[in-house]
Amino acid sequence: NRYRSIMQAESLVPIKDEPAPARLLKRGSSHGSSANLGIEGHGEEGTLEYRIKAHEKEGVAKGKKEISLWHDVTLVHIDPATDRPTPYLNFVCEIPKFSRKKYEIATDEVGNPIKQDEKKGKLREFKKGDIFFNYGCLPRTWEDPTFFHPDAEGCRGRNNSCPI
Repeated sequence: NRYRSIMQAESLVPIKDEPAPARLLKRGSSHGSSANLGIEGHGEEGTLEYRIKAHEKEGVAKGKKEISLWHDVTLVHIDPATDRPTPYLNFVCEIPKFSRKKYEIATDEVGNPIKQDEKKGKLREFKKGDIFFNYGCLPRTWEDPTFFHPDAEGCRGRNNSCPI
């Protein structure tokens, strides 16, 4: 399958003929899966102040340590049972299917919570009804607004995470 061949092409390749150290695959503050993440709403839903934040579910920092869904979740999914990378990518769902509120990661706020998008002080929603798919982004990615890819017909990055 095409996805697996892409993942194999982008795997870590050891320098020389030595195996790559496991510490290169994962940082201590990284989250490779949702196994230890809790999600909680803060503020009154339907207001400009409402935020959805992620935090540690278990362990010493249980409920105390905020997790950035953009920076602290790894791009490659880590199997919580084996602590090894899988051939899958993590996905942060900003807008669940069958909903119409336009949520997004707040890239300019500490901890990068999810907030409802606003325009001119008003909360945004899809006007034509609920969307029929999950919409979100890939963690630890960024579209560079200064880069023009030759295959993208003059388009450049949005200064945001890569959407899915």
